[in-house]
Amino acid sequence: MALLNERQLNILNKLPTSPHPSTVRNISTPDLSHSDLDDNQKKLLSTLISQYPQVFTEQPGHTHVTKHTIELQPGTKPSNTQPYRLSPSKKAIVDQQLEEMLQAGHISPSRSPWAAPIVLSPKKDGSLRFCVDYRKLNANTIRTAYPMPRVDDTLDSLCQAKYISTLDLRSGYWQVELDPDSRDKTAFITHRGLYEFRVMPFGLSNAPATFQCLMDVVLAGLKWQSCLVYIDDIVVFSPTFEQHLRDLSTIFDRLANAGLTLKASKCDFCRKELKYLGHLITPDGIKPDPGLIDSVQLFPQPTKLKDLQSFLGLTGYYRKFIKNYATITEPLLVLLRSSQKSKRSTNHITWSDQCHHAFNQLKIALTQAPLLQAPNFNEPFILETDASDYGLGAILTQEFENQKFVIAYASRTQTAAERNYFPTEKEALAIFWATKHFRPYLEGTTIYIRSDCRALQWLLNTKDLSGRLARWAISLSAFNIVDIKYKPGKTNTNCDTLSRYPPSPHLTILNTTPPTSPLLNLWNNCTLLDNIREEQYNDAQLRPIVDILSNDAHPLHHKFHPPFLLINGILYRYRSPPYNPHQRLTGLRHLLVIPHSLQSQLLTWTHDHPTAGHCGREKTLYRLSSRVYWKTIRKDVIQYIRSCHLCQQYKYDNRTLTASLQMHIVHEPWHTIGVDIMGPFPVTQRQKQYLLVVVDYFTRWVELFPLRTTISSHIADILVDEIICRWGCPTYILSDNGPQFVSELFTHICSSLGIQTKNTSNYHPQTNMTERVNRNLKPMIAQYAQENTHSWDRHLSKLALSIRTSINETTGETPAYLNFGRDPKLPIDLLLTEPSRNQPTLPTSIPAEIDTYKQHLREALLTAHRIAQEHNEVRKLQQKTKYDQHSSHRSFKEGHLVWVSIPSPLKHGKLDPQYQGPCRIIQVLSPTSFIIHRLSDGVNLGATNIDRIKPFYSPNMTHTTTQTGINRHQSAAPIQPLMSVNVDNVNNLPTPHIPPNNHSLPLSSTPLPHRYQHPVRIRKQPNRLNL
Repeated sequence: MALLNERQLNILNKLPTSPHPSTVRNISTPDLSHSDLDDNQKKLLSTLISQYPQVFTEQPGHTHVTKHTIELQPGTKPSNTQPYRLSPSKKAIVDQQLEEMLQAGHISPSRSPWAAPIVLSPKKDGSLRFCVDYRKLNANTIRTAYPMPRVDDTLDSLCQAKYISTLDLRSGYWQVELDPDSRDKTAFITHRGLYEFRVMPFGLSNAPATFQCLMDVVLAGLKWQSCLVYIDDIVVFSPTFEQHLRDLSTIFDRLANAGLTLKASKCDFCRKELKYLGHLITPDGIKPDPGLIDSVQLFPQPTKLKDLQSFLGLTGYYRKFIKNYATITEPLLVLLRSSQKSKRSTNHITWSDQCHHAFNQLKIALTQAPLLQAPNFNEPFILETDASDYGLGAILTQEFENQKFVIAYASRTQTAAERNYFPTEKEALAIFWATKHFRPYLEGTTIYIRSDCRALQWLLNTKDLSGRLARWAISLSAFNIVDIKYKPGKTNTNCDTLSRYPPSPHLTILNTTPPTSPLLNLWNNCTLLDNIREEQYNDAQLRPIVDILSNDAHPLHHKFHPPFLLINGILYRYRSPPYNPHQRLTGLRHLLVIPHSLQSQLLTWTHDHPTAGHCGREKTLYRLSSRVYWKTIRKDVIQYIRSCHLCQQYKYDNRTLTASLQMHIVHEPWHTIGVDIMGPFPVTQRQKQYLLVVVDYFTRWVELFPLRTTISSHIADILVDEIICRWGCPTYILSDNGPQFVSELFTHICSSLGIQTKNTSNYHPQTNMTERVNRNLKPMIAQYAQENTHSWDRHLSKLALSIRTSINETTGETPAYLNFGRDPKLPIDLLLTEPSRNQPTLPTSIPAEIDTYKQHLREALLTAHRIAQEHNEVRKLQQKTKYDQHSSHRSFKEGHLVWVSIPSPLKHGKLDPQYQGPCRIIQVLSPTSFIIHRLSDGVNLGATNIDRIKPFYSPNMTHTTTQTGINRHQSAAPIQPLMSVNVDNVNNLPTPHIPPNNHSLPLSSTPLPHRYQHPVRIRKQPNRLNL
């Protein structure tokens, strides 16, 4: 407990004794109806308060403990200002205020050379507050350096409080006498003349320090033990109700002896939740005051520098509640600094899109501010730190009953010098800065540090450090740091990060959280259009064409064919057939010609990326051939996908073709839908374990919904809210015989909406088209969730986009086009869009443009639906014909490399690979039975039937006789790390024999729509360029 010094004891001993209750008039009584007490406790508290009528009065008190003095800078001359003009109604308010202050003895008439104007500011209740504008006086006042208490220190002291009361002094400043020599400086001018204060007025620069010093003296020895004081706000906190009564009694005695009084209507006693210093204090923790958060939400977009400063000041007060605060506010801080350095006289600021995003993100962050716990200094602290290219971040937490609670967030931007540090130094800087920032919490306590930099684990134990690392290590040695543990960046998402480098592909880390936006991890590094001109010009086959088109000269010996053109120096090829707006409302008129050096990149982006979904040959070929062109694109796509390691390992073998359900013909979108449930999958962080799949039979549009449970009520809710409310009521719903779909609730909802339900026959789920979608979807999910099988639900939206924008072999169209008459723009479209199409012209007649668009859309949809229906019927006939055909014959010999379908250990259930390998045939028992040896661990798999094996294709088994041959190991960066076996070690082993009739791996017998087919090639004639 803090001890009183001799001066403070003398002051308290000289305080006048409190007046007898019978001599006090105009007593006010606090309202205890809102206190969280029972009737007996309220009675005890009321009895205590009634013993201090001299504290709860209607008039401000008068203390003799201290006086306020105004000291001016040398050479200061008095300033005077003419009074501001007021309306008659406001003049009446001023008259009333003057009369009340004159009668109370707070002011007196003056003849001072000083004169400050008055202003009337609104209060919360709508009334007006009488204020004086002392800005000129404050500018010439010598500031005192008395310390003000930190708000966070004040709030942290409430961790053990069970009973909390707040006390507010009545016009606290007016209870302090103003030194007679300083009174003339406070003179203010009104329409009634000049007056000066006899008590300390509001608005003086040193008034808060004077009052804080007064309260520190009056409550000396009690502060931080049973009460907290911030200027005129007192908080009393106690662990028990009996102790709380004793603490209140002691404080009332101190106030009475100092001549200070309280305003009963603004005192709150024994509340579980109360507002204090802009915060809401609750038994569970501390959060921002909802009232102030509302003011942040209503804050208009800043248009002036002053507005921006006000907004940053308001949000900065709550920065401990906001993750990534320094990063979020960086655009606003840059704008603030540039505006302050500007020599323009105007106060206007230039608002950018980045500023607008940061402005809205701050508002959202405050509305979602977490509940922060007050620290328990008897328990260890966990400090998580992180550093990015531009910022530092930290989060201070503690564990209570096996649960982690946040104490505070902290972040700041790096200086220009710090941005040049090596990554390890930045991570060490984050630890050094965080311990310094949280020093009041961490000193004398046990600390566990978590960082996503492995190298820092030796920081405290290495003896031969030098430079800044040595200085930081010495500073950290003053703390009781138990250890510094490595926490992978993928799981360290709480800290302030801008962009994280991916971990080493050689590390295997289980149960980690995937990157927040894997879609951006690829496209942010794409520089295709930045170097496309140079790569085209350096290509041996494309350079002559570029030269000819650039010079606008066609030599006679070339007889130049006209399908190519230059747009802004980039080579394109006309689409074949010509672009038809009636057939396609969106799309590229011209195909970007890809040089050999970039072809591998395009194959990677259109097959391996999450929005591509590792689709098959036809769908990948459609993605490419509708956007770009190179001569061997079809052959390269086939070879690339055939040698894709993940596709071989995860996808089913399609050697056996079966017929689809012979159902009634579907003539329109969302007439018939199929539903099915996949799972159980590994439980995700969002507690999802199942997947509901919905497929429209006409368009093949897919909807994916991760589920926690498969109860029928939940399925019915999704059906109504997400399907019917979005797409309308279907006529038929097809499903299997799962209990969710045959339940009374599900059938009742469908019948009430007029929907007919049909169930597949037992043990034959292939009747439902959704089963085919599931068969393709499962390996897609597994391929992208292989690194963390507990994050599979995070990939669903991107995989759904891949299916919706991929051409369907049966309909010959994409599901998106059959639904909307256009295809959505994909990330690759943003890279390949022609420059001329980025500058649309404004329509001359808006109604005419709309009518034309409606007509074209109607024609496009009718045409697409008609063609899709024709393709459906043709496809059914083909499937019927192939139903009885035997599976394609393959022969294998000793030494051939194969994939083997073996049930994996059920560690991750349905997300396991479908095949293991590569494996080698070491003995042929019969044409259909082989002894298999697994290469990765040397295990002999024994006799294996031919139905469970398929050929293994190495990425290097490619055609390399011409320049256009594609190798998967060429310049394209891998999207996902390879698994199990390094395929480079088995490239020289024998490959399985494939009969000539199957060597070409024919594509689907259903051709692509004519507008999607591969552009025609230039005829080979003497002296003509062959592309």
